[in-house]
Amino acid sequence: RSGALLAVDQRSFDGNPSAQTAVTADLAFGFSHLSAAVEARSGSVIDYYVITGYLGDHRAALAKPAAKHIRDALREHGAEFVVAYFDEGTFPDPRWGVGAQRTQSNYAFLLERVLAEPGLGLVLKPKTPRTLRARLGPVVPLLERALATGRCSIMEEGVLQGSVPPVQAALAADVAIHESVASGTAAMEAALAGVPTLLIDHDGWTISPLYRLGVGSVIFNDWQHLWAALAAARRNARPEGFGDWAPVIDDLDPYRDGRAAERMGTFLEWLMESFDRGDDRDRALASAAQRYADAWGADKIIRAAPASHPRYPAAA
Repeated sequence: RSGALLAVDQRSFDGNPSAQTAVTADLAFGFSHLSAAVEARSGSVIDYYVITGYLGDHRAALAKPAAKHIRDALREHGAEFVVAYFDEGTFPDPRWGVGAQRTQSNYAFLLERVLAEPGLGLVLKPKTPRTLRARLGPVVPLLERALATGRCSIMEEGVLQGSVPPVQAALAADVAIHESVASGTAAMEAALAGVPTLLIDHDGWTISPLYRLGVGSVIFNDWQHLWAALAAARRNARPEGFGDWAPVIDDLDPYRDGRAAERMGTFLEWLMESFDRGDDRDRALASAAQRYADAWGADKIIRAAPASHPRYPAAA
């Protein structure tokens, strides 16, 4: 090879800049213009930021048969309305994330609803299923009772973290709920698949761009208000904008066509073709970037760097 470069790709949604997430790379594949702006504001220096769309978007089509199987099983046991729930794991110290007590409270609320409402189905998608029961502690008997109804399903596959994509749980449900606004990748995946998706914000993370979705329609600060809105939706009296991510959807993925991974792979293929021809790093990158711009638009290739960075003095 006559050149070498560092390429990275975006794994999860992050709507807020942080020096802790800054990177320096020749090439980065990211979801959207919002993601590129967050990188620049974080202090990242990236020669070519390639906007691909959400790189997990192909999973929705693949997950539909399994999601239907889950939904059918819940309906056989009387579930008429199904909720999917994504947790955000548990931190040993609640100062740095979701503590065990909050995890237990969240699960207890939902499991009690299943036991109290015969028409309700629940699909649980824990972030770290292997340790869920240990973290739930005194709530485990409630979980087992809910599972015994046949109207509660839990996705427990995965050695470290869950290996089943969030969209599989979402597509089995009428509404998806994600436990965090500070993160939100699972919620984004559900929303991109067209499932009405709600966020519960116990942290007061109002700096998130997701707050544009509106408190009382997508974002809720406690379970009581969320469940009241959910109950209204079940009565066909849903609040305006209930679960609707349209106000921010273009900022999350400007394509929404299931081809994000294909776009990234094609760009890398073009790079390899250039290297095989003997092109150096700069020429290979420039050539692939031009081909990508021709195919998908010049606005999909950006320089992500702080405006003051000497390498790109004109960067925005």
